[in-house]
Amino acid sequence: MATIATPARSVFETSPEKLRPFLHSLAGRVSGGANWMVRKKTVCDLLLGLDAFFALPAEERRALMGTGEDVSSQDGTGPEDFRNVLPLYVGAILEGLKEEAVTQPEQAAIYMLSIHPEHQMAAEEWMLADPRNGKAVRRMIRSDRRYRQLMERMADHWKKTRAGQGNSETASSPR
Repeated sequence: MATIATPARSVFETSPEKLRPFLHSLAGRVSGGANWMVRKKTVCDLLLGLDAFFALPAEERRALMGTGEDVSSQDGTGPEDFRNVLPLYVGAILEGLKEEAVTQPEQAAIYMLSIHPEHQMAAEEWMLADPRNGKAVRRMIRSDRRYRQLMERMADHWKKTRAGQGNSETASSPR
C-alpha cells in the first residue's frame, strides 16, 4: 500500500468555472465502478471516446453537439490540443475519487497517467514496494489494448513536458 498525498494544486481549483461540472461528472462516472478493474475500463473508455470526438473535424463536432454556430469557422481545438489535456482529466478524475492509497495494479496504472506528481509518486512507490507489484502493472499494460491506446495518445504531452524540463533525469525515475 502506498499513501496518496493530496495534490498541491487542485485541477478543480485551477480549471475554468465552465469546465468544473464536466470534470466532476467524469469523476462521478468513474467512482461508480465496483473495483479498479471496472474503474480502469471506465477511465480508458471515457478518455478514448473524448479523444475520438476531438479527432472529428470541427464542423462534425458542432453538429453532434447541436450548436447552431457558423460551421465554417474553426474552433481552435483538435486531437493534439485534447491529448495535451488528457493528464489533466485523469488528475481531475482521481482527485474526485479522494482515495488514500494505491493498492492494485489497475489503480497504479491509471495514477501514473495523472498530471499530479503526487499521484505518479504514489503509483511508483507502490510498484517499487514489491517486485510483484511492478510486474503486475507491466503485465496489465501489455494485455490491455485500451490502456495502451490511452498511453499512446498521451505520449505527446509527456514528450513536451520532458522537453520543458530539459534533458535531466528526475530523482524519482525508476531505473
